[in-house]
Amino acid sequence: MSEEKKTYSVYIGSWEHDRTGKELGVRSFQFSGDGFALTDSAAPDVCVGAMYVDRRRDVLYCVDESENYPGMKEGGGGRVLAYQVNRETGALTKLSEVPAYGSRTSFVTPDETGHYLLVTNHGGKRAIIRTERSENGEYGIRMEHDETNIVLYGLNEKGALGKVLDVCRHSGCGTERANLQAHPHCVRQSPLGNLLCVCDKGADALYFYQIDHEKNTLVPCAETPYQMTPKSAPRYCVFHPEKKFLFVNYEGKNCISVFHYELDGRIREIQTTDVLQGDMEFSFKGGKRVVQSSDICIHPNGEILYNVTRGLNQIDSYRIDPESGMLTHKQTLNLPVKQGGMDTIRGFALSPDAKYLLVGALTENTVVVLDVDEEGKLAVSENCPNLDLYHPASLAFL
Repeated sequence: MSEEKKTYSVYIGSWEHDRTGKELGVRSFQFSGDGFALTDSAAPDVCVGAMYVDRRRDVLYCVDESENYPGMKEGGGGRVLAYQVNRETGALTKLSEVPAYGSRTSFVTPDETGHYLLVTNHGGKRAIIRTERSENGEYGIRMEHDETNIVLYGLNEKGALGKVLDVCRHSGCGTERANLQAHPHCVRQSPLGNLLCVCDKGADALYFYQIDHEKNTLVPCAETPYQMTPKSAPRYCVFHPEKKFLFVNYEGKNCISVFHYELDGRIREIQTTDVLQGDMEFSFKGGKRVVQSSDICIHPNGEILYNVTRGLNQIDSYRIDPESGMLTHKQTLNLPVKQGGMDTIRGFALSPDAKYLLVGALTENTVVVLDVDEEGKLAVSENCPNLDLYHPASLAFL
């Protein structure tokens, strides 16, 4: 007698930079290994840049990765939204909505205490020109961009968004970078204590903060920022669930770095390993590199790291040494989607019991289902058809 398959609530957000799509927003599905069943739709006008499901309070947070706030002809930035999740059906009820206080809002996560929500505003490439006059009377040109920052919100007992408590602005850019401004892209908190890591693509740096719970502020650590290799553009980081290891992937170089960290923000690089295996080479289009790491996560057992590479459309898995944190390559899985531009593959999500990995194939309007065996090995599911959905980019399990 076959074992009955578990059913999960899965949330998938659609994303598109120019917001011309008619099917943006968040959709809720009941998912088993045999297929998807749509249960609800929400935020139809939101270009979902990132999502997070708080399983303690059954709240879904998502961000609108827009430069234009609703009701404004141009400008105003994105939004942050909170939805109450019905644990039985997966349906969504809006709790609150607030401005993101920045544009191209790229990441959202609550802190470990559940008292705060953290958001990164990546910023766009749009700039304005200002004239300025020097002391000797000569005029010059100064370019200004939208502010890029980390925003700290308060949360009430139900998980609804409160007022902004603090904003930490990022400025400047890394050496030899084409970008003219900072681009904070991701913020995560160590599960071992009060330490936040921010990946800043524009500054080629990692920033570390702690939360002052008495003053409700973000406090930069003494040795922040940690400067990375020029043109590396760190995209995402993830902390090990039990050890003081931090893993970082990049948009500007195809590798993963491993660091040992202390809760005061001091870090030490342990290893950098290439994600291009064998004889693979970089892919270019119009002079721009399109092979980039797109997402990263760790198996709940803390023994396996997964990294997805768009352009090549592959997922690599690595064994994590429990003592040193160093990575050993285990598997490369090529996904059944066309190779192409940067946005073919976007985000992925691992089920809480680590039996399934769902991958958003953005420009193919498909979600690919992967089976995960007891050793963490991946295989394209033969039982579950790929989900047809407009521009799936962000995915999360309840």
